[in-house]
Amino acid sequence: MVESGKKGAIFLTAFKFICLCFLCSGLVRAELISTQKIAFVDIEEIYSRFQMKELAERELEIRKDKYVADIAAIDSKIRQLETSIALEEEKTVSLSTSPAADAETSTATVKAEEKTVSLSTSPAADAETSTATVKADTRPDELKALKQQKELLSAETRESLKNIKSEYMTQIMGKIYDAVAEAADEGGYGLVIDKSNAVYGIPSTDLTETVLKKLK
Repeated sequence: MVESGKKGAIFLTAFKFICLCFLCSGLVRAELISTQKIAFVDIEEIYSRFQMKELAERELEIRKDKYVADIAAIDSKIRQLETSIALEEEKTVSLSTSPAADAETSTATVKAEEKTVSLSTSPAADAETSTATVKADTRPDELKALKQQKELLSAETRESLKNIKSEYMTQIMGKIYDAVAEAADEGGYGLVIDKSNAVYGIPSTDLTETVLKKLK
């Protein structure tokens, strides 16, 4: 019974010692937190006034204009081909519905047949006929190819501009965070938070202007 009482007393003493250690550890952490200097910055303000951001936006606009001009050039070629094909189709339909045209076509067909017979032995005539046939056959293919080229260039443009913008953003934010770290180190601040997450802060702990000076 006495032995059991001694063990209980030893266990209680050990438990109190452990509790004391935890309490001291908590007090040390609380002391460290209470003495840590905290500042804040307005990241949105810094970003909007950062000169590199303006330069990046200007460069992005120049690249965008170039892509737009390239696409517009392809568009112009597409419209020219479409107009040419439409005019020929309209002319064919118009001639096919005209009685006078039927007579002229019939006469012209007879004359063309006679001419074809007389010229069939001419190498030059064969070459011209072959060239005309090739031109008539390749025009729709050319139009299709141009439309595919425009679609591909449009997709490449969107992806390229997206990647360029992401790259610029990474560079800009990297420089901003480096400047914030430097300002915090110089001021002895152990923690810097964004203004949007701060409930209250005195002006002397606002490092926004300090960071902007470092970015110039």
